[in-house]
Amino acid sequence: MCPIDVFIADVKNTFPEERVHTEELLVKAYSVDGSPFEPIAKAVVDVTTPQELEALLRYSHAHKVSLTFRGAGTGVSGQTIAEEVTVRLVGPHWKRLEILDDGERVRAGCCVVGGDINAALVPYKRLMTSDPSSVNSAFIGGMAATNAAGLSCTIDKNLYHMMTGLHFTLVDGTTVNTEDEASVAAFRKSHAKMLQDLLDIRERILNDEVMDEKVRRKFSIRNTAGYSLNAFTDYEDPVELLQHLIIGSEGTLAFIHSITIRTGVLKPLRATALVGFTSLDEAIQGVLRLEKTCDMYAVEFLNCVSLSALMQLPEFPNSLQGLGDDGCALLLETRGEDAATLNTNVGLVLEALSGVDVAVQPEFVMDHEVCESLWNIRRALFPILAGTRAPDEYAYSEDYCVPIENLPQACSSFVEILAKHGFTESGVHGHALHGNIHFSIPLRLNVEEDLARMGELIAEVGDVVLSLGGALKAEHGTGRAVAPFVRLEWGDDLYKVMQDLKHVIDPENLLNPKVILNDDPRCHLTNLKYAGPVDKIVDTCVDCGFCEYVCPSKEVGLSSRQRIYILRAIACLRASGDLTKAEAWQKLFDKKGRDLCATDGLCSMRCPLGLDIAGYMKKLRNEALTETEISRADKVAKHFKLVESTASSMLHVASAAHKLMGHTLATKTAPLIKGITGMTVPDLREIKLTGGSTMPTSRKTNGENRVVYFPSCAVRTMGYADDGVHKNEPLIDVTLRLLERAGFTVIIPDKTKGLCCGKAFETKGMFEQADYKSDELGRVLLRETGNGSIPVLCDTSPCLARMRKTLDERLDLYEPAEFVLNFLADKLCFTKKTRSVALHPTCSTREMGLVETLRQVAEKCVTEVVIPEEIHCCGFSGDKGFTHPELNASALRTLEESTRGCSEGYSTSRTCEIGLTLHGGKTYRNILYLIDECTTNK
Repeated sequence: MCPIDVFIADVKNTFPEERVHTEELLVKAYSVDGSPFEPIAKAVVDVTTPQELEALLRYSHAHKVSLTFRGAGTGVSGQTIAEEVTVRLVGPHWKRLEILDDGERVRAGCCVVGGDINAALVPYKRLMTSDPSSVNSAFIGGMAATNAAGLSCTIDKNLYHMMTGLHFTLVDGTTVNTEDEASVAAFRKSHAKMLQDLLDIRERILNDEVMDEKVRRKFSIRNTAGYSLNAFTDYEDPVELLQHLIIGSEGTLAFIHSITIRTGVLKPLRATALVGFTSLDEAIQGVLRLEKTCDMYAVEFLNCVSLSALMQLPEFPNSLQGLGDDGCALLLETRGEDAATLNTNVGLVLEALSGVDVAVQPEFVMDHEVCESLWNIRRALFPILAGTRAPDEYAYSEDYCVPIENLPQACSSFVEILAKHGFTESGVHGHALHGNIHFSIPLRLNVEEDLARMGELIAEVGDVVLSLGGALKAEHGTGRAVAPFVRLEWGDDLYKVMQDLKHVIDPENLLNPKVILNDDPRCHLTNLKYAGPVDKIVDTCVDCGFCEYVCPSKEVGLSSRQRIYILRAIACLRASGDLTKAEAWQKLFDKKGRDLCATDGLCSMRCPLGLDIAGYMKKLRNEALTETEISRADKVAKHFKLVESTASSMLHVASAAHKLMGHTLATKTAPLIKGITGMTVPDLREIKLTGGSTMPTSRKTNGENRVVYFPSCAVRTMGYADDGVHKNEPLIDVTLRLLERAGFTVIIPDKTKGLCCGKAFETKGMFEQADYKSDELGRVLLRETGNGSIPVLCDTSPCLARMRKTLDERLDLYEPAEFVLNFLADKLCFTKKTRSVALHPTCSTREMGLVETLRQVAEKCVTEVVIPEEIHCCGFSGDKGFTHPELNASALRTLEESTRGCSEGYSTSRTCEIGLTLHGGKTYRNILYLIDECTTNK
């Protein structure tokens, strides 16, 4: 057996089987990142504890098998393309977050998402100063491993400089916590030679005037190419030196457990302006003046080509349309803690720009929404450039840095080189205050001619950058994309320093080999992903991974990014003629990808290109339907009233049976029920589920206002069982009482039974049946509302969201929280109860932008409202909580702990509430129950 096989055998003897992945397709999917490089790992191991990590390192050392630690995979330079084994960190241990010193410092586990750190710091009016574009998806461990910067992060505020402590493990299994004196003392003793070797390297640099000057000069600007050699010039203490070397080392020196960093002040007020210049030279003169005298949050530059791409946007300012072929724009933003400070900042900016030739005078706006509209123009650049490329092209991105005064020359040279190699529509843009330049080019990764062209372009751009005293990588990490150029950037002597550093810390090259240090001059042009057409709905995906943060299936199936990657891999197999393997992979994809997708659509909200992955999964489900399934769906749609009544009756019977059986026996019947129905049904008493109630008729009261109330089919079919605290009162009755209390005449549509919005059919890909039901409902609601003259309340958010998309635009449709705030709040007296309750905004609530509306309604009723930040979709997804219960369990794995102090929970979807009750350890009901309890007639 080869070493990797023996390694895997040993690991499988120690780790649970489900956490050691060797199936080629899954290994590739679990290893994919945001770079153009194809995953080549042989296995993926999921690690949940430090003890498991130590065991894995022992096996790595024993069998000489390399490990690559993986974060969120948002890196674009190929930092996590493992040679042999990808290590994923899963479970709550790696996600611990502590706020220290009243928010002035924070300690975060390696898998805490940057955006979650910022969310936790909001009450302290602080924020993390590192702000890469991926901050809301990237793990802090990965951000530290690449020393990620971002839009407004100055050099002195990057993670290297803001770090106050690091908890890490070396390849030999030694764990060090630099905030623990005993840990540091033991490490100084056990690793005295290693620390002395580091000091010897430091002396080598300091004693060589050329090397010393070069290190200091190159780190005076943004620079993530190679190791953080500035640690040798910045620190005398070898432990301090080592922990700073680990920052930016991309997992090649150590594993980062957690990092402690200082935070910055959150300035809530902002002023933004988009300013036009006739040339980039004039714009940079303005930047230099701003840098010297102004407190700027951001100064973004857009050259003429970038502006030309953005001019197609309807919101693009007319004043910037005629800047000329050399035109340039700066997007400026300054921030302040109070209005006086903000106005002072704006005055200083205007004064600074008065000394340069401004083509379009700056007009600052301070309203948050208007500021965002200007930033949305800038944010649209990447989607425009990436979204218009051909299906067989990849959006290849690079970023460089030069001293600010050299920015005009660098930009003009970039544009010339891009045009020379045929990329005439690829503009340059970036963070002007930092001399940071970005460009993105459409590239056919699988065409050798195009790769040769790209290789020449990168080499020529690199020569320009180095001739201007710049860095070949500013903020995205080295990875395989820049590894061939590290020697060119630093020269032979300092490259040898990096090689010696790696040998001192990782002598057997077992941690993430061939990243940062790679002597293959073509490693940035080889082993690239397949770029080819799959479907126009998903072809423009750039593998960024931003979608994964909200994906409920990412730990039990595939994430949205992984789904698209696998579909492309299958397309590659088919294109190459390997049809047998393609069919095998297709079957696995259908099981792990298509069928396990919750189709909640939250990934689209996170996607920079707005790709509708959920819609595409529904399309695939539609294409997979058999004639039998279609015929059955037709019958259900046309006889929905009977199906509804039957389901409700069966739930009543089953609920009563479970009550007689007791919990143990009820649970034991689950396999039998699954064999008959294909569904896993838990103890119905545990999930507080029973059949629906009798439908009341319209109430003929004398209310001043009228409302059409449409109870969803889920509410009509599934009632709430008595849990010993809450009465078994049907939601329909509660809603009617609440509406009448507010003085409304309530109209319940005739023949409501049998009506459905079609959501249940749509998620299964049964589009014709879904449309049949929504059309039927639409006709009834138009009749009952007098063609839209009366508002409609639906008690279930997912149904309401579909109704808004499919029904006649004349209908005025509302979900519970929105209707209460708009129509009931001023007609009712709210009595706030001293209670802590959990809220679950459904996927549809989030999609409709009503999370804060739901929170506001709940806060009128109780003293504390908890919305778990890490839970986005519950994963119940209609009936998937019964057909694929592992999806629901995975999505809600942290729910019980994060809502431990809450007495009960509320949502706006009956099916979601089933899963929330099961996994939250408390009863979840519709928010209307809480509002009914806490209000009286005004």
